[in-house]
Amino acid sequence: MLSKTKYILLVLTAITFSIGPGLRYFTEYLWFDMTGYLSVFITILSWKVLIFLASFLLVFAFIYLNVHIARTFTKNALGENEYQYTDTDGLILPAAIIMSLIFGLYLSNQWETILLYLNMAPTGIEDPIFFRDVSFYLFQLPLMELIKNISLSLTTLALILAGIIYLDKLEDILSPQYTIDSSEYVTNDSDLSGLMDRIPARVLMHISALLGIILTIIAFSFYLSRFEILFSQQGVVTGAGYTDVHVRLPLLTITSLVCFIAAAGIIVNTRLRSIRIPLLGISAVVVMILLTSFAPAVYQQIKVEPTELQLEEPYLLYNIEYTRAGFGLSDIDVRPFDYNPELTRSAVANNEDVISNIRIWDERALQNTYRQTQQIRTYYEFNDVDTDRYYINGEYSQFMIAAREMDITHLDPSARTWVNERLVYTHGFGAVMNSVSEKTDDGRPELVLRDIPPQGDFGLANPRIYYGELTRDYKIVNSGLEELDYPSAAGNVYARYEGKGGVQLDSIFRRLAYLVRFGDVNFILSQYMTEESRVMYDQQINQRASKIVPFLVYENEPYPVIYDGKIFWIIDAYTVSDKFPYSEKYRVEAGELNYIRNSVKVVIDAYDGTVNYYVTEDEPLVTAYSRIFPDLFKTYEEMPDGLKEHIRYPKEYFRVQMDIYRNYHMTNVETFYNKEDAWQIPREYYRGSTIPVDPYYIMTRLPEGEGVEYILMQPFTPRNRQNMISWIAARCDGPNYGKLIHYEFPKDRMIYGPNQIESRIDQDPNISELFTLWGQQGSSVIRGNLLVVPLDNSILYIEPVFISADEGEIPELRRVIVSSGETVYMGLDLVTSLQVLLRGEAVDYDGEPVYVSEDARELAERALEHYNNAQGHLSNGDWAGYGQEMEQVYTLLEQISQSVAEN
Repeated sequence: MLSKTKYILLVLTAITFSIGPGLRYFTEYLWFDMTGYLSVFITILSWKVLIFLASFLLVFAFIYLNVHIARTFTKNALGENEYQYTDTDGLILPAAIIMSLIFGLYLSNQWETILLYLNMAPTGIEDPIFFRDVSFYLFQLPLMELIKNISLSLTTLALILAGIIYLDKLEDILSPQYTIDSSEYVTNDSDLSGLMDRIPARVLMHISALLGIILTIIAFSFYLSRFEILFSQQGVVTGAGYTDVHVRLPLLTITSLVCFIAAAGIIVNTRLRSIRIPLLGISAVVVMILLTSFAPAVYQQIKVEPTELQLEEPYLLYNIEYTRAGFGLSDIDVRPFDYNPELTRSAVANNEDVISNIRIWDERALQNTYRQTQQIRTYYEFNDVDTDRYYINGEYSQFMIAAREMDITHLDPSARTWVNERLVYTHGFGAVMNSVSEKTDDGRPELVLRDIPPQGDFGLANPRIYYGELTRDYKIVNSGLEELDYPSAAGNVYARYEGKGGVQLDSIFRRLAYLVRFGDVNFILSQYMTEESRVMYDQQINQRASKIVPFLVYENEPYPVIYDGKIFWIIDAYTVSDKFPYSEKYRVEAGELNYIRNSVKVVIDAYDGTVNYYVTEDEPLVTAYSRIFPDLFKTYEEMPDGLKEHIRYPKEYFRVQMDIYRNYHMTNVETFYNKEDAWQIPREYYRGSTIPVDPYYIMTRLPEGEGVEYILMQPFTPRNRQNMISWIAARCDGPNYGKLIHYEFPKDRMIYGPNQIESRIDQDPNISELFTLWGQQGSSVIRGNLLVVPLDNSILYIEPVFISADEGEIPELRRVIVSSGETVYMGLDLVTSLQVLLRGEAVDYDGEPVYVSEDARELAERALEHYNNAQGHLSNGDWAGYGQEMEQVYTLLEQISQSVAEN
């Protein structure tokens, strides 16, 4: 009776502990069904269950077989009546079950490795050493390594469990009271000690078989290590170098063969019972392992290093070629940039459309301005500011944009009730946009989309944002309460959700399931719950996209797009691997990689959370995933044309590529070996420190280009130097999307780099004086991004200057600094600064030039600032300070008078 009670309790306990996971899987089923990707969920879950069951049964069968053999051989050796059960026997079987569960769970999580192998796609590229298609390394080798690791762990575990059984009975087995049956024992007094004489042949055979299997797996491991040399990071070559190919590879092959022969010898020796065979085999294996470990290093030092460049030349070429292929740099177009140091009026006039789209707003400063002027309420937030381009009235223009999302963490604590957090404050509202090149007279952005409800040049019929970058807690819509839509002067406006996002809570069972999932009894108790209520969760867009498709790597900088009267999010997604032969390893947040492709664009509807995955590049990994999940991806042609206009080259991908290209633009082996032409990312000033110049989006006309286009740009300087040596453009528009162009400056000329321009700005006495003056008035001077803008064959450098109060920071754009290299000027706006830069030739885009010699407005403003300072000194009785400031006023007034007379 007691045993039955135990079984009942065991069953009840199992049921209790399975309710939580079961309900979670049920809610996941509902979520995936709602998103339209139930087939992905079912495919992954089915394969994980199948792999778990198969691996659990195989692992348990293998362990149980070895345990059974060990027990049987021990019983035979002792005799059935003499065999005594011990505590060890009672623990072996539970241990086997637990270990089988662990192996099963681990292998079920390797479903991706297994399915990629079953659906592998050729690359059309062969490695230069083994002449295998690269798909072998991307798809087959990971599975072979998985099998090797599991087999070695499993066999070692079986050996340990069998050894425990044998050792537990060892004293009895070796006891002299047991008669040695000649059929059971094979003796060889010349070779074996008395101890070995008494070990039963079957026991010895079992242990030897397991040891032989382990050695066979080790032989297989050395065989796979032959291919691993293609990923070596030792020496000057990434991948197999001269020593790897001529010394390490033969030694690995021989070591693999020796291990296999030693394994066979150990198994055969169960009949011969000669101690020389296993000793000889193990000794040979140890010698080969030691030789493989030390011989290549000695050979490298004695033979290779004295003539390293000559011997490593072909392998360095492989390294360069395959690294460029792994990071998508094989087809980069290298062109000369016929640099003209003189920026002419005609160059500016011919690029009116470029000048009118130059970004004078820094995203960091603009974000604070948005927060102070357009956040409207404490529960709204602008996570970041992005740049994009739109056709407005037929003109192709660049804009800054930020989505106004809901962030209830800023609510007053007393207002953070369950009803408010889950039912009322459910969504953000609208976006803010401004032209990249315009500002108001008081230094604010010229907004083209603003306020709540949205006002401006963009039709935003549905501005509601239920899915974005900030929303992480679940929300319940269509409850008995209306949701806060937006605040207004007449009072808050409320609305009900009319989309298809969220899981409908139309049954008590579903509410119970979500009660368990979120640990919230209000799913049952709240009177606001109705059959129309829908629970929204996983609303954070990166989390949402990666939950549906966990095998892609996602850009951390999604950006909003206004299309068809709604807000959409676009996220760039990548396929990556660390198994591309001869390619340089690159460390990112997710780990190391040496192959990356921006093969997928993810589009998410901010209102109903619909997610679409569009394939933009035909490459082997995404092809394999498409075979595994035939209903997952859409073709690029299926993307709406209005969204295609906003596809851009991803910044994070470009950063990785450019970090690699700093060295791998060198294709000459000797130059690459000596790192003679290595580059570095230039630096710029920001708030008292220097930071790397981040890649930036601009609209420009490329040399030999037909019209203005949207590009992502990165300038470079030589390593340990500050002059600019090249710039790279990643094209973002239409049929040219994804093409990389490397513009190379003449190497016999001095072209100023960003940091040198920053230094010239610091050295200008008028500019530094004004900066010092502003900094003494309870304000901070913020110097924005320094942009390098190509104009025809010249370079224009532009840096905005913001003034921000130390308290209540609302950065105002007060000046724009421009330079052509030799000369630096600072004006009230971009056009004024360009007028001064052109040495008196101001550009009238209607065709008539206007001649000026100085920016009279700026002089007047500076005179007014000095006058105000003088009044402050006067009120404090500081006559010396008053006199100095008035002298500055007089000097500036003279300059204004002269400027007016000349015009």
